[in-house]
Amino acid sequence: MYRFSSVIFRSFATTALLGTLAYAQAPAAPAKIDPNSPANIGRAELVQYLDSIAAQDTATRHAAVAALSSRAEAEDRQAVVRKKILSLIGGLPERTPLNAKTLGVTQANGFRIEKILFESQPGFPVTALLYLPDGKPAGEKLSAVLIAPGHGPAGKASDYFTAATFARNGFVVLSYDPIGQGERLQYPDPSKPDASLASRPTGEHGEAGLQPSLIGDAISRYFVWDAMRGIDYLSQRPEVDPKRIGAFGCSGGGAMTALTGALDTRVAATAVACYNTSFDTLLASIGPQDGEQSIPGFIAAGLDFPDWIELVAPRPYAAVATYSDMFPFAGARTTVSEARRFYALFDPASAGMPSASAAEAAAQSHPTAPALNIDTPNAVPLTARLQFITGPGGHGALSPIMGNIVGFFLRNLQPGSDADHPLLPPPIPRGAPTGLPKDALQVTSTGQVATSYPHAETIFTLNLKHAAQAIPSSRPVLAGEKLAVAIRETTGAKAKPGASKQESATQSTKTGEFQLETAPNVNLRGTLSVPPTAGRHPAVLLLAPESIDADNPRAQANKAEFEKLTAAGNIVLAVTPSPSPAGTDDMKSPILGPFYLLSLRAELVKHTLVGMRVDDVIRLVDALASRPDVDASRITAIGSGHMGLVLLHAAVLDARLKHITIDHVLSSYHSLLEAPLPIGASEDIIPGVLLHYDIPDLAKALGTRLTETEPLKGTDDLSQTSTPLETLRNQ
Repeated sequence: MYRFSSVIFRSFATTALLGTLAYAQAPAAPAKIDPNSPANIGRAELVQYLDSIAAQDTATRHAAVAALSSRAEAEDRQAVVRKKILSLIGGLPERTPLNAKTLGVTQANGFRIEKILFESQPGFPVTALLYLPDGKPAGEKLSAVLIAPGHGPAGKASDYFTAATFARNGFVVLSYDPIGQGERLQYPDPSKPDASLASRPTGEHGEAGLQPSLIGDAISRYFVWDAMRGIDYLSQRPEVDPKRIGAFGCSGGGAMTALTGALDTRVAATAVACYNTSFDTLLASIGPQDGEQSIPGFIAAGLDFPDWIELVAPRPYAAVATYSDMFPFAGARTTVSEARRFYALFDPASAGMPSASAAEAAAQSHPTAPALNIDTPNAVPLTARLQFITGPGGHGALSPIMGNIVGFFLRNLQPGSDADHPLLPPPIPRGAPTGLPKDALQVTSTGQVATSYPHAETIFTLNLKHAAQAIPSSRPVLAGEKLAVAIRETTGAKAKPGASKQESATQSTKTGEFQLETAPNVNLRGTLSVPPTAGRHPAVLLLAPESIDADNPRAQANKAEFEKLTAAGNIVLAVTPSPSPAGTDDMKSPILGPFYLLSLRAELVKHTLVGMRVDDVIRLVDALASRPDVDASRITAIGSGHMGLVLLHAAVLDARLKHITIDHVLSSYHSLLEAPLPIGASEDIIPGVLLHYDIPDLAKALGTRLTETEPLKGTDDLSQTSTPLETLRNQ
């Protein structure tokens, strides 16, 4: 069994890596990134390009849904969508015994809290709190609600006041810690176990999602399975009516509740807060935010936010939104509007009836007061299956509308109750609850599963086991056209050698700044050096992570290499591949690096950074080969780190690259799969790659066309700053 702490200590062997982790241990507020900065022009271009692909996909999807005209057609779509989602996330694990334990009980005002530990998978504990209302008549079974918390480090403890409100209204509540939150850190700091080496929950989620992606899984499968096993646990409790179990969550908890309600038909009522929006509005504002919310290929598969609601139909669903949320309210409104038409095919009451007052409320572009169903000009009865609960405030500001939320669950899970007058506490205070023992909301003895149960499974170890089943043991080594097809299918690379047309200006550019458009409004920027002598010259493509004129040792090393190659009589082109220039972005964690969120955005539309950069290289070779002063039979390329991995893929697809020289490149994706804590790996991730090929297959295919030095293992620091060119090492 894998022992987490000892492996972490062994993997932190180098001074550079320890420096990186020291930074990771101290979470800082995200830096404010200026998207209009000249340094970010390349990112802005690439984001716009990717978003234009997403817009085409969502428009096609919207038209398909709009064409549905019967319940039978809607049910057919539900079946197709559910199958697609399960395929995209890698399916669901096997249902195994929960091995549930009660580790303590605390009496509170109006309810008691049981400390629960259950296994969602063998040896994979979930820490949870069960709230049981006082005064339940003997033999009576109660309705229940599963609550998933938002992306706070406290996990389930942050939902105490919400859970208490539901309990005082007669619900059994199971509030649990999602992966990477509360007592379930996947990457605890050995020197401070309640802190994460991945900085914060979104860093934990992103880091945990890298390795499952390599075998075609999404981290979402583990998140939603935890929730579904929570439903299993509630169903087994003698106090609970298994036919009256609902699910609620806000923010990141809303995301998990959306998935749970959609994929688990036992959920009798679902309310999702501060998550529903549309990809058209999300991508144009804050962009993708987290690994479990960004399933690779989701948009490309013809899916969008409304699908999470529409899969629930005709079961009761409340979409909950606040007017100033970071998840755009305009997107929530359009999503619910579409879902209302879909729901109406099952439940005509969800469409409502024409009403002057409802039309007046729906006409408000900037509402300010709590409201119901302002997505439609019709009056929708509270008994309709689809409700849109909205109110003032920013992200997570639910206090003004908590009565409507609790009322929704009372109405649908407690028939005959006074749903119009739920019991509500005073405005929710900040900080820890008073009147409870200090450890009342802590399940494990140490406060972390990793230290209380050091031999427990983690996402890392579970993924290794799943990989052993998923990767064919006798997978043939691909070569030739079969390898090329596999590269294109997995990376999303599309460029064909010689297919791009070159402008005369590109063909005649002399020494100085270089620019090439490789996709609509996406430009590559670099530096070109042309010898003064006439005739055809060998050409070298130097793939660099930033401008060779940048003021740092890595850029200086690349410039030295550029000048040496120029002096040897070569035409030399030094270019930063997409995004060019690289620019910056919010880092969910330093160990994920500055390209993680961009990778999520690309993967949603079935692109990858590796694939787009491979296209860049092929089009750059087109540009060089078309020049009258280049000997097209002598084009070579040089790259280090992430750039070298791009060249490995490009050279397999483009035989015009007669030789590539690379260093400090990941040696195999399988070694990355086996790394307990990958550092700086997000640029290299290709979803599903290990189901088809690995890096040694690329090297074998290139044979003598490849010179490689100092390959890196998955346990090494892969961040670009740690992988300089050989010239830097020799200075």
